[in-house]
Amino acid sequence: MKAILQKTTRCWLPLGAALLLGTAARAQVLPGLVGQWEAYEIGFTVSETVPDSVRERLNDPQTADLNHGIAEGTAQLRVEFRADGGYRFTVMRGEEVVQNEIGSYSVSKNRLQASSPTSRNGSSFDGHQIRKLSRRVLVLAFPVGEDMPGVEEEIEYRRVK
Repeated sequence: MKAILQKTTRCWLPLGAALLLGTAARAQVLPGLVGQWEAYEIGFTVSETVPDSVRERLNDPQTADLNHGIAEGTAQLRVEFRADGGYRFTVMRGEEVVQNEIGSYSVSKNRLQASSPTSRNGSSFDGHQIRKLSRRVLVLAFPVGEDMPGVEEEIEYRRVK
Protein backbone atom coordinates (compact mmCIF):
# COMPACT_ATOMS: atom_id res chain seq x y z
CA MET A 1 0.00 0.00 0.00
CA LYS A 2 2.86 2.39 0.87
CA ALA A 3 4.44 1.85 -2.58
CA ILE A 4 1.13 2.66 -4.31
CA LEU A 5 0.71 5.89 -2.33
CA GLN A 6 4.28 7.00 -3.10
CA LYS A 7 3.76 6.31 -6.80
CA THR A 8 0.37 8.10 -6.81
CA THR A 9 1.79 11.08 -4.91
CA ARG A 10 4.61 11.42 -7.45
CA CYS A 11 2.05 11.62 -10.26
CA TRP A 12 -0.06 14.26 -8.51
CA LEU A 13 2.80 16.56 -7.49
CA PRO A 14 3.52 17.90 -11.00
CA LEU A 15 -0.21 18.34 -11.65
CA GLY A 16 -0.68 20.18 -8.36
CA ALA A 17 2.28 22.45 -9.09
CA ALA A 18 0.92 23.23 -12.56
CA LEU A 19 -2.48 24.11 -11.10
CA LEU A 20 -0.90 26.40 -8.51
CA LEU A 21 1.18 28.15 -11.15
CA GLY A 22 -1.88 28.65 -13.33
CA THR A 23 -3.77 30.14 -10.39
CA ALA A 24 -0.86 32.47 -9.58
CA ALA A 25 -0.68 33.68 -13.18
CA ARG A 26 -4.40 34.46 -13.23
CA ALA A 27 -4.17 36.23 -9.88
CA GLN A 28 -1.93 38.86 -11.44
CA VAL A 29 -4.95 40.49 -13.12
CA LEU A 30 -7.21 42.25 -10.61
CA PRO A 31 -10.86 41.56 -11.46
CA GLY A 32 -11.86 45.06 -10.29
CA LEU A 33 -9.44 46.62 -12.76
CA VAL A 34 -10.98 44.90 -15.79
CA GLY A 35 -13.11 47.25 -17.87
CA GLN A 36 -12.98 50.61 -19.63
CA TRP A 37 -11.78 53.70 -17.78
CA GLU A 38 -11.70 57.34 -18.85
CA ALA A 39 -9.47 60.03 -17.32
CA TYR A 40 -11.36 62.45 -15.13
CA GLU A 41 -8.52 64.57 -13.75
CA ILE A 42 -4.73 64.82 -13.76
CA GLY A 43 -2.84 66.19 -10.78
CA PHE A 44 0.44 66.12 -8.91
CA THR A 45 1.43 65.04 -5.41
CA VAL A 46 4.63 66.22 -3.77
CA SER A 47 6.48 65.17 -0.68
CA GLU A 48 7.12 67.75 2.02
CA THR A 49 10.86 67.74 1.24
CA VAL A 50 10.45 68.96 -2.37
CA PRO A 51 12.20 72.34 -2.70
CA ASP A 52 10.32 75.42 -3.95
CA SER A 53 12.36 75.42 -7.19
CA VAL A 54 10.80 72.05 -8.10
CA ARG A 55 7.31 73.08 -6.90
CA GLU A 56 7.38 76.09 -9.22
CA ARG A 57 7.82 73.79 -12.23
CA LEU A 58 4.57 71.97 -11.43
CA ASN A 59 2.68 74.64 -13.32
CA ASP A 60 3.02 72.66 -16.55
CA PRO A 61 1.04 74.28 -19.41
CA GLN A 62 0.70 70.98 -21.31
CA THR A 63 -0.83 69.19 -18.32
CA ALA A 64 -3.08 72.19 -17.62
CA ASP A 65 -4.23 72.21 -21.26
CA LEU A 66 -4.92 68.48 -21.18
CA ASN A 67 -6.81 68.80 -17.88
CA HIS A 68 -8.87 71.62 -19.36
CA GLY A 69 -9.61 69.50 -22.46
CA ILE A 70 -10.70 66.57 -20.26
CA ALA A 71 -13.03 68.85 -18.26
CA GLU A 72 -14.53 70.34 -21.45
CA GLY A 73 -14.79 67.00 -23.22
CA THR A 74 -12.41 67.96 -26.06
CA ALA A 75 -9.72 65.53 -24.88
CA GLN A 76 -10.10 61.90 -23.83
CA LEU A 77 -7.68 59.47 -22.23
CA ARG A 78 -9.27 56.04 -22.22
CA VAL A 79 -7.84 52.70 -21.15
CA GLU A 80 -9.39 49.27 -21.35
CA PHE A 81 -7.90 46.59 -19.12
CA ARG A 82 -8.95 43.12 -20.24
CA ALA A 83 -9.22 39.94 -18.17
CA ASP A 84 -6.69 38.20 -20.44
CA GLY A 85 -3.94 40.62 -19.33
CA GLY A 86 -4.15 42.87 -22.39
CA TYR A 87 -4.86 46.60 -22.50
CA ARG A 88 -5.61 49.33 -25.02
CA PHE A 89 -4.84 52.99 -24.25
CA THR A 90 -6.18 55.75 -26.47
CA VAL A 91 -5.65 59.51 -26.29
CA MET A 92 -7.94 61.65 -28.41
CA ARG A 93 -8.05 65.39 -29.06
CA GLY A 94 -11.38 66.15 -30.64
CA GLU A 95 -11.83 63.50 -33.32
CA GLU A 96 -8.08 62.94 -33.79
CA VAL A 97 -6.41 59.89 -32.24
CA VAL A 98 -3.16 61.23 -30.78
CA GLN A 99 -2.01 57.95 -29.24
CA ASN A 100 -3.16 54.35 -29.61
CA GLU A 101 -1.24 51.84 -27.53
CA ILE A 102 -1.87 48.11 -27.22
CA GLY A 103 -0.01 46.00 -24.69
CA SER A 104 -0.09 43.52 -21.84
CA TYR A 105 -0.16 44.05 -18.10
CA SER A 106 -0.13 42.32 -14.74
CA VAL A 107 -0.40 43.59 -11.18
CA SER A 108 2.03 42.87 -8.38
CA LYS A 109 1.80 44.56 -4.97
CA ASN A 110 -0.60 47.22 -6.32
CA ARG A 111 1.84 48.14 -9.09
CA LEU A 112 1.19 47.68 -12.79
CA GLN A 113 3.82 45.88 -14.83
CA ALA A 114 3.11 46.57 -18.48
CA SER A 115 4.73 46.33 -21.87
CA SER A 116 3.74 47.44 -25.32
CA PRO A 117 5.61 46.83 -28.56
CA THR A 118 3.85 49.88 -30.08
CA SER A 119 5.11 52.34 -27.45
CA ARG A 120 8.53 53.92 -27.78
CA ASN A 121 8.83 53.96 -23.96
CA GLY A 122 7.77 50.35 -23.48
CA SER A 123 4.34 51.17 -21.99
CA SER A 124 2.39 54.16 -20.73
CA PHE A 125 1.46 52.16 -17.60
CA ASP A 126 4.62 50.31 -16.56
CA GLY A 127 5.41 50.98 -12.91
CA HIS A 128 2.19 52.88 -12.15
CA GLN A 129 0.97 52.40 -8.60
CA ILE A 130 -2.71 51.72 -8.01
CA ARG A 131 -3.58 54.27 -5.32
CA LYS A 132 -7.32 53.64 -5.38
CA LEU A 133 -9.50 51.03 -7.04
CA SER A 134 -13.24 50.88 -6.50
CA ARG A 135 -16.18 49.96 -8.72
CA ARG A 136 -16.22 53.44 -10.27
CA VAL A 137 -12.86 55.10 -9.55
CA LEU A 138 -9.27 54.20 -10.41
CA VAL A 139 -6.34 56.38 -9.34
CA LEU A 140 -2.91 55.65 -10.81
CA ALA A 141 0.29 57.40 -9.70
CA PHE A 142 3.82 57.43 -11.08
CA PRO A 143 7.01 59.47 -10.57
CA VAL A 144 7.25 62.46 -12.91
CA GLY A 145 10.94 61.92 -13.59
CA GLU A 146 14.49 62.32 -12.38
CA ASP A 147 14.43 66.08 -12.97
CA MET A 148 11.56 66.43 -10.44
CA PRO A 149 12.40 64.14 -7.49
CA GLY A 150 9.63 63.66 -4.94
CA VAL A 151 6.88 64.57 -7.42
CA GLU A 152 4.30 62.10 -8.66
CA GLU A 153 1.62 62.52 -11.28
CA GLU A 154 -1.79 61.16 -10.36
CA ILE A 155 -4.50 60.38 -12.87
CA GLU A 156 -8.04 59.73 -11.70
CA TYR A 157 -10.07 57.54 -14.04
CA ARG A 158 -13.80 56.88 -13.92
CA ARG A 159 -15.31 53.62 -15.11
CA VAL A 160 -17.02 53.80 -18.49
CA LYS A 161 -18.01 50.11 -18.76
